[in-house]
Amino acid sequence: MKVSVSKDFGTNRKAILPLVPEPTTVLKKEDLAQVDLLSDPADANSAKVKFAFKILKGGNGETARDVIQWFINVEQAFTGLNSNNGQLHYQMIQQFASGSTLSGFNHNALVLAAPARATLVATAQAAVNRDDGTNAARALGLNDHLAAMQALTNETVLAQNVGTGIVTTALNALTTILFPTKILQRVKRYLRREARNPIDMGVREYLMHIIRINTQEIPRLPPHFNATQSLSNDEIVDILLFGTPKSWQREMDHQGIDPLASTPHDVVAFMERIEMSEDLDGDKKTTKVVPGKGKKKSGYAKGNADADGSKYCMLHGNNNTHDTSLMAQAKKLKGNNGAGNKSWKNKAKDKTDDSKKELAALIKKATEVIKKSELNAIEPVKKRKVNWPSKEEELCALNAKLKDFNYSALEEVSDEVSV
Repeated sequence: MKVSVSKDFGTNRKAILPLVPEPTTVLKKEDLAQVDLLSDPADANSAKVKFAFKILKGGNGETARDVIQWFINVEQAFTGLNSNNGQLHYQMIQQFASGSTLSGFNHNALVLAAPARATLVATAQAAVNRDDGTNAARALGLNDHLAAMQALTNETVLAQNVGTGIVTTALNALTTILFPTKILQRVKRYLRREARNPIDMGVREYLMHIIRINTQEIPRLPPHFNATQSLSNDEIVDILLFGTPKSWQREMDHQGIDPLASTPHDVVAFMERIEMSEDLDGDKKTTKVVPGKGKKKSGYAKGNADADGSKYCMLHGNNNTHDTSLMAQAKKLKGNNGAGNKSWKNKAKDKTDDSKKELAALIKKATEVIKKSELNAIEPVKKRKVNWPSKEEELCALNAKLKDFNYSALEEVSDEVSV
């Protein structure tokens, strides 16, 4: 029979009474109670206005705010009908509620009506006993009144003066059952610690939501069901200070303003001026910074698509020294797989040790020349650590320098030496 609500406090939990009410949904006609209210409750002949609101069922997903709104609607219906009869109120509740809510109210009302009826009977009996019998008309009236009190039932007793008080007490007892435990404490804690001003909401609207909760909803909560348990102005100001940026408080200190010595509306008026100035600052045009291109990298940088060069190597990207087509010749020089000019390699191994030394010296010298030329081409940077090329890179560079090397002449020299 409890309304749906979170079991604990905390910012990750849904608040019992959120700062901003949730949007209402369209209900079916059978879920609504309809009455014709007088535009002027004091004039029975005044124009009537149709008034419809949701029937409270209880245990059907209603939130605490739904229950409070139902009580507000019921009070509005009683006022619009200019009714101060407890029995009429009781009968109207039969149309405004259903399910566990209605059964709970009826039980509370009848339980409270029994002692009230007994009290009325006892009071009438005491009046008859006090009468001395000297006035026959008065004695007859007292006896008739006693008989009427004795004929009352738990429902008809609500038509007496005590009836409206019984209905009100029964409704308050119903809210104690429907609302979660310690709801007043939890609502105030939420306002003080969690109800910060949303970024898309003005500070004045923020204050209006706090005042609505404080004046319309908190007075209808247990245990006192009146305005004595509402928040004071100092507490509302403290909530405003907590729910707004800290920079606004610092500005108040700069201006010599004590917020706790001011009314909530004065504090909000000052905050609005800060809010407006920040909005004006936010309208300034900003210059868009175009990201510049980075420095050109060396042709040896892998994956450098921005490198300036007319040749492309699958291993090193754009460069000015070699391309992928020369990789095959570099592998021939390396000789790892024995491919290429096998006849020349075998002759050099078996018969031409001197020519191998001469070729090794030539390769070493060419490598040093390549390193020196590549380092000179790199953009000078202070205290820069030089990363020497790998063996694979040396072979690519060597291949670029030796692409015009006359291998046939070298073979002729090798043949002559072998002879």
